[in-house]
Order: sequence, then structure tokens, then C-alpha cells
Amino acid sequence: MHMGAMTDRVLRAMTDDGAFRIITARTTDTVTRAIAAQEVEGAAARVLGEMVTAAVLFRETMAPTLRVQGVIKGLDQSGQVIADSHPDGWNRGLVQRSDEAPPFRLGEGALMQMMRSLPNGELHQGLVELPAGGTVSHGLMGYMQQSEQTVTMARVAAVLDESGAVKAAGGYLVQLLPEAPEAEGALAIMAQRLEDDFSDIEARLVDTDASPDHLVEEIFWGMKHTRLDDSAIRFGCDCSRVRVLTSLSTLTRHEIRELIDAGEALEMSCDWCGSRYRVELAELEGHRRARLGELERLAQPS
Repeated sequence: MHMGAMTDRVLRAMTDDGAFRIITARTTDTVTRAIAAQEVEGAAARVLGEMVTAAVLFRETMAPTLRVQGVIKGLDQSGQVIADSHPDGWNRGLVQRSDEAPPFRLGEGALMQMMRSLPNGELHQGLVELPAGGTVSHGLMGYMQQSEQTVTMARVAAVLDESGAVKAAGGYLVQLLPEAPEAEGALAIMAQRLEDDFSDIEARLVDTDASPDHLVEEIFWGMKHTRLDDSAIRFGCDCSRVRVLTSLSTLTRHEIRELIDAGEALEMSCDWCGSRYRVELAELEGHRRARLGELERLAQPS
């Protein structure tokens, strides 16, 4: 186990007999910043942390070089949580709830959707319904079995203290590989081990600072295995001033004129990370003139 201060990272390993692959993650710092950016608490904060972790594990196992998103929709119109994981290592989350929404709640009937880019640019996605008492972990395992046809055992958790601060966040994902020798027996043994000692990982995450090394060594205890990859992850966002200015191109010239007539610079913020951007009146005027020029060109006879 690494000593000293931990940082968020993902660790991949495989048993030497080719039976199992494991991916473990520490997401404590990433989850802390995602929750702070969304200004949520309680169940919504916990589910946000678990979805961010689930998206990290899902990307690492299915599309490590591509981008993935996961969405979970709460019961009784209590809102939805979106997680976004990028191959560059940054991750973010978004909580969408109305002011009148009841407390965020999962369970039987809640829906999880996972989406990943394919190398050809197309989007692969699947939707699963959570069982009674269902959690993000149940949804992730159900999706992997139903949509990816992969035997998967997984647990994710975000542990918050009474004040709402994140004590630890992380999880694991174990897969039975197609080339596994005596697959049925190996699966039964691993499933029993995980059920007995790793089905509730909250205390373990807190006690070990969500160490990915600890999870690999303990889950694969007594099994010869090889570490394959160790990569850093972090909270991040792809918003930028350029994107904000580009978004103004969707406004009509009349809408831009109204903004200019208001006599104040335009203040905008990113829904994901909270970064604020200011567009000055001169820039708005420039966009208005550009839009007029575009319309004049379109009106020219060909």
C-alpha cells in the first residue's frame, strides 16, 4: 500500500491465470470537488459521488481511450445525476433537480443509462432498471451484464460525514474473462469472496483512504496477479471562454440586441464546474454585427 498522502488514481490488474481482471479507484478528491461544484447534499451528493466513480470504472474497463457518460434517474421525479469521464483523466458530475423536487431517491424503477463512444465515432448506450433496494452499484453490474454481456461484480461508495464532507470515495470492478479456466468454479469462489468481505466497502474505504492498492491486494489475496496500469484521475471540465462565445452563435440578432440594450455585460457560468465567464458589451456588439453579415451573405443571390 502506498504510504503518505493519497491522490486519486485508477489501478488495473489481472490474475496470472487469465481468469479475472480488476479495476480499482480512489475518487475522494474528485468527488469532493464535484459535490462542491454542484452545491448538493444528502442522497443527491452521495449518488453524485457514486456515479462519478462508476463512470471512471466503466470507462477504464470498456473504453479507456474514449469518453463515457452515465445517467441515473431518481424515483418520483426527484431528479437525475449525470457523470462524465474523459480519457485525459478529468471527470465531472451534474445534478439536475427542480426546486420543487422531493429528496433524491433510488430503488426499484429508477433507471441507469450508460453511454460510451465507439472508435468509429458512433455511440453505444444501454438502459437498465434498478431492482428493489437498488443502488448505483446494482445499476452498474446490471448494465454490464445486460448491455455488455460481461460477468461483472462491482461496488462503489461515497462516504460523507455528518457535515456533508467526503470522508472517502472509490470502488472496484471485477470481471470474469472469456479465457478463464474452469470459469464456473472460479466465478463461484470469487463471488463468495466479494459477498463475504467486499459487498459493503464504506468502512474499508475510510480505513484505507480508499487505497486502490489495498483493494487489489485484498480481493486478489492468494492469487498470483500482475499490475497492468496505474493512472491519475482528477476533477475537471472542458468548458472554456471560447465555448461560451461560440454558444452565442445560437442566439438570434434580436436576442443579442436585447442583451446589448440591457446595458450590462453578460455573466454566464458552467453548469458542471461553476466557472464564471463575462462577455463584455463590445463582444456582444461584435457578435451582432457578425450575425448581420452572415444574414446578408445568405440573402445574396447565388
